[in-house]
Amino acid sequence: MSEEHAAELRTIRQEFIRRRREHIREAVRVLPANRDAAVQDTRDAIALQAEIEALDRAIADERDEGYLPKGAA
Repeated sequence: MSEEHAAELRTIRQEFIRRRREHIREAVRVLPANRDAAVQDTRDAIALQAEIEALDRAIADERDEGYLPKGAA
């Protein structure tokens, strides 16, 4: 069951990565003309990155790999 959950989480993770990339592409595209929109797209990408990192922890937990942030002992 946990591997099935891990697979589902990986599917969600891939979608979040796709959406993060779209936000960054849009931020770059609109930046010269619309700084506010670029900032919002960047914030959305950063929020997605936090979700991706949370999914990484959940995937590790489902696979009983444990998870420690970088630099943690």
